Amino acid sequence: MLAGAFGWLGRHGKAVLAVGIFLGLAVPPLAQLLRPLLTPSVMVLLALTFLRMDWAAVAGHLRRPLPAFLLIAWLLIASPALMALATRLANLPSGLAEAMLLWAASPPLIAAPSIAALLGLDAALALVGTAIATFAMLLTLPPLVLLLAGIDVGLDPSQLLLRLALLTFGALAVAVLTRRLTGPEIIAAHPQRIDGAIVLTLLLFAIAAMDGVTAAAFAEPLRVAGFVAAAFAANLSFQALGAVAFCGLPRRIALALGITSGNRNLAILVGSLGASAPPDVFLYFAVGQLPIYLLPGLLAPIYRRLAGVQRRR
Repeated sequence: MLAGAFGWLGRHGKAVLAVGIFLGLAVPPLAQLLRPLLTPSVMVLLALTFLRMDWAAVAGHLRRPLPAFLLIAWLLIASPALMALATRLANLPSGLAEAMLLWAASPPLIAAPSIAALLGLDAALALVGTAIATFAMLLTLPPLVLLLAGIDVGLDPSQLLLRLALLTFGALAVAVLTRRLTGPEIIAAHPQRIDGAIVLTLLLFAIAAMDGVTAAAFAEPLRVAGFVAAAFAANLSFQALGAVAFCGLPRRIALALGITSGNRNLAILVGSLGASAPPDVFLYFAVGQLPIYLLPGLLAPIYRRLAGVQRRR
């Protein structure tokens, strides 16, 4: 029965996740109850994704490292630099500007390559970039954000690095141990069940992430609306910029890299900070789930049409 439930979740993931967001907004006590699960759910999600990841594809792309290196440089260095310039030119409030910079300095959402693949795009390079960036951000995010940008998250760079490393490598260790105990054949034979476990974890994560958002929306509707608009604008803008940055590659690859660029995993940072996460950073992280879960369905016809144009050439 449990296996069947995970399989059903894996097949209906999009609808379930959308329900999770709106359930967290509609039932604030439930979001508050699940808030302590936020950090554990981030680690479980990373572990399940590492377990599901095609490491052979990652290794294959590493034999031609230049595209992957350029992608990492774009994701972790150029993107936060562009965001810093954009927020300064727009003269945004400091809390929102810092949250957006942290978002731009974060690695891609682990699920971004899967979203790209579902839209018919070539996500192999996106998968490689996401995997490497998740570990490379340990070297870029603390000094870039805390030292160069001067953002105060209540931790010094070494403490932040330690927390990020424990979360990331802890998840990797769990995935490796699970693979050895169960065997790669069993994992390969039940991908939908693993996807179902990922969806269940994302459901709990989505509900917990909405803690405090409803109250903030009633108390300061214009401020929260501004954060929501900024989250959608950042996601869409960096999808476009990412695709343009790699327009020299085949279009199906460039579009996949655009999706990867516009969907960032700020959850890793928030999960590492826990209760010490600045309120504006947590609010931006929470409302940032809306474009992550809603835009793929809305943009699917556009991406499929663009991918179709490339296929006809």
